[in-house]
Amino acid sequence: MYDVTIVLSIVAAAIITYVSLTAGIYEVFPYFYLIPIILIAFARPRLSIYGTVLVGWMYLALVFIIGLPTIRLYMLATVWFYIFVSLGVLISTYSQVYHKEGERSCGTYYNSQAGAFRFDKETLNIVDANYKFASILHFECRDIITRNLKDFLPDKAALDEFLKQVRDKRRVRDIEVGLVAYDGAIHWALVSAADCDDATIICTVVDITENKQAQEALTAANKKLTLLNNITRHDILNQLTALIGFLEISRNDTRDPELLKYIAKEEAAANAIKSQILFTRDYQDVGGQSPKWQNVAETVSLAIATLDLRRVEVSFDLPQVQVFADPLLEKVFYNLVENSLRHGEKVTKISLRAEETPDGINILIEDDGVGVPAAAKEKIFRREYFKNTGFGLFLTREILSITGLSISETGTPGSGARFVIHAPKGMYRTGSAVTPAIPATIPREKP
Repeated sequence: MYDVTIVLSIVAAAIITYVSLTAGIYEVFPYFYLIPIILIAFARPRLSIYGTVLVGWMYLALVFIIGLPTIRLYMLATVWFYIFVSLGVLISTYSQVYHKEGERSCGTYYNSQAGAFRFDKETLNIVDANYKFASILHFECRDIITRNLKDFLPDKAALDEFLKQVRDKRRVRDIEVGLVAYDGAIHWALVSAADCDDATIICTVVDITENKQAQEALTAANKKLTLLNNITRHDILNQLTALIGFLEISRNDTRDPELLKYIAKEEAAANAIKSQILFTRDYQDVGGQSPKWQNVAETVSLAIATLDLRRVEVSFDLPQVQVFADPLLEKVFYNLVENSLRHGEKVTKISLRAEETPDGINILIEDDGVGVPAAAKEKIFRREYFKNTGFGLFLTREILSITGLSISETGTPGSGARFVIHAPKGMYRTGSAVTPAIPATIPREKP
């Protein structure tokens, strides 16, 4: 097509030159030679120097054969010759760069390890596709371009949602869709799309079918294990309850001090086993669900709602603070407040507040109890260090660590405990985007 246009433009320029010179028009016709020169330089950049020189010589030949009335016009014609050659060289240089970039892009498109295809915005017909996309869906490339996007996304709701995102945002990333393969099987893929300036939309496709199947198999296995754990734990707890009951009956039926000592140890062992079994129930849920943004003040309110605060006043001032954490964040605050109530001995006040730091935000939980001994400040977060049912602080650190949050104890022994939950930048947000939380004070009960 380009070659025909080039030939026709050269012929047209020659005819216009002849008509112009015979009619005494000497200044307009050279411009018509720019058309074939630009076409040659763009369509055949490697031959452009020869082509533009040839067109230039044809121009000079016609001018000298037909003749010009003055020396000035002959000089001007020569200048035009050099303009033609220079213009051709310049355009061909840029054209070669453009073609190389195009070849590189085409090579990347067709040889990419990610699937790629283009479809028409209006008709949704597949315009082009690379080998990888065809292989993902078990098609031949030549067969893909005879299909419509609806053939691969037959679910109208999924198709409409996909098209809506592309048209609204122009560029979308990692939309999870199920594509119908040649054999009718569903292949799951992450599709990214960009609305091109022409009439098409280009998409890249990463096959995640195996990952999806593995995830589903893992989820099913986890459900079975969870069910087995729940049944086993329930049976063990039932037997422990019976055991503790018989031990209590035994204690009431004897007055032998030596025997009572052994019964007390047996009861302590049975209760320790019970607390460990209950801990496995809580720990089993850690990381079981995806983390989410949670309003700290609302979470604290829910956490302490089930606690018997007795005469302890709990106050918190956490306006417009959210953290990205495991859904068990409520358990974290429950454990911390319950820890103060259980081990603070002389606690009358518990306060919760937040303060921003250069590297994030700290959420502080403070009480006025006996505090934590200096030697135990780190040990209290270990599984082997506990009082009564005290796996709570170990579990607290585990829950927070899922999203990169940390916890430490920085209180003064004898003056009260202070637990500091640190959320790094990116793991918390404040301001008008956060649902406002009303600071609250829960008064102590009157004696």
